[in-house]
Amino acid sequence: MKKIILEILIGLTLPAAIFHTQLTDVFVPEKAVNKEISVSIARDSTYDAQVYDMALATVHLVVFKVSNHKQVVLWDKTYDTMQLKKYPTIGSAFRQTVRVRNIWDRKEKLYVTYTVTYNNNGCIMKLENGTALARGEKQGSLFINL
Repeated sequence: MKKIILEILIGLTLPAAIFHTQLTDVFVPEKAVNKEISVSIARDSTYDAQVYDMALATVHLVVFKVSNHKQVVLWDKTYDTMQLKKYPTIGSAFRQTVRVRNIWDRKEKLYVTYTVTYNNNGCIMKLENGTALARGEKQGSLFINL
């Protein structure tokens, strides 16, 4: 008798676990949400040494979503190339807020990546990094330190 009850419970639990997302969508349809990412770009060093006189930096920022193993770029911006010493300090950082509308939180994940390209007399170095907004998170921030 115990074996039959156990088989019935497993027989009902396994399909429910496998098809949980589909069942949830039927009973509780998901609403699209808006998400916001605050981006700040600044330097924390003075770069006063003579070696930095010709050092330049370019910041490339991309916001994209991933769903069903497909990547869709939502926002793409390359900031002007500037000398490192001309970038603002942390107190007066470049700030920009990116608002993304209609994200299906259960099915789509939002990512923010950036690439900083340093150019010092033709010697080029690229640094990449990024972050993701987790499910249920409607606001995020990203600080790009040069």
